[in-house]
Amino acid sequence: MSKRDLSRSTPTQAEPPHKRTKTDTGINAASSATPHVGPVTSITKWTSSAIARSYPPLPAVLDPALETAALTHSGMRNNVMDPSYERLEWIGDAYLEVIASELVFLTFPTLEPGKSSQYREMLVRNSTLEKFSRHYGLDKRANFPDEFGLGGRSNGTTANAKHRVKVLGDIFEAYVGAIVLSDPENGFKRASEWMKTLWGPLLERHIREEERNGGNSSEKEPPKSVLERMIGAPGVKLEYRDLDSNGKKDRVTNQPLYCVGCFLHGWGETGLQLGYGSALGKKEAGQKAAQMALGNKKLIKKYADKKEAFMAARAAQASADKGS
Repeated sequence: MSKRDLSRSTPTQAEPPHKRTKTDTGINAASSATPHVGPVTSITKWTSSAIARSYPPLPAVLDPALETAALTHSGMRNNVMDPSYERLEWIGDAYLEVIASELVFLTFPTLEPGKSSQYREMLVRNSTLEKFSRHYGLDKRANFPDEFGLGGRSNGTTANAKHRVKVLGDIFEAYVGAIVLSDPENGFKRASEWMKTLWGPLLERHIREEERNGGNSSEKEPPKSVLERMIGAPGVKLEYRDLDSNGKKDRVTNQPLYCVGCFLHGWGETGLQLGYGSALGKKEAGQKAAQMALGNKKLIKKYADKKEAFMAARAAQASADKGS
C-alpha cells in the first residue's frame, strides 16, 4: 500500500469518531449499537423434527496418516516418531466438549449451568463414545496390543471391561480430532454436524420438552414460589431436604438421581411431608417436590384457607390497633 493510500484510509484528527465509516473502524456503526449474541461457530440448535432415526455415515479423515494415528496405540508404532492416538484424543476431547457445550447452550436457552453440565457429560462420557466406536467398527480397525481386547478379540485379555470402555471412548475422540485436523477448512463443521446427529436421540425427550415449553420455562412461576405464596406465612416454614434415592438413576442418562422431600412446619403440623421429587439436580428435585405438593389440591386448600383466615385476622387487628 502506498503512503497516499495509507493516508486516505486513516481518519484525520478533525474527523469525529462517530462519523467514521466501516472501513475506518472495521465495525459498522449500526450493528455496533446492539451486540451480537449467538453462536461462535456454524452449529445450530437441535429440533425434534430433525432428530435422525439411524446412524449417519462415518465422516472421512482426509489425511491417511492422521487416520492411521487415530487408531494406533503408541506401543504399536513402527517408529517412535510416528503419531499415535494419545495426542489426537487430547485435541478431539476438546473439540467434542465445545460442540456439546454449544449444542446444549443453543437448544436449552434457560437451562441452568449445573443441568447444562449434566447434559454435556451424558454426551461426552466414555460409555457413550464407546458405543459409537463399536457401531462404526473402530474397535476392529484399531491397532492395539492384544491385552486391550480390541479388534474383535473378546477373551483372553488382561485389560478389564472398564478400561476397554475408556480406550474405545478415547479412540473415538482421536478420530474426531483427526477429522478436524485433516480438513482445516471444513473439518470442524463436518464433525459438528455428525455429532449433532449422533447425539440428538440421547436428548430427544428433553428437546421435545423444551419445544413444548416454547423456551419460556424461566418466565413461569416456579412451583416452590407458587407453594410459598399459597400457604407460606410468618411462623410457617416449607423445608426441602434430601431423601434416600435408593440408588435410582435417570432412565436416559443413567446418572444418579437426587431425591428431595418437601415438608411443612406450621398450621398445626410439624414436619408433614407434602411431596417429593427426583431429578439429576437437587434444585430441580425440590421443584418437583413442590409440584407434587401442589397436585394435592384438597390438602393445599386446607392450609391456604388457614392462611387466608390468619391474614384476615391479622389485618383486622392492625386496623383496630390503628383506630385505638
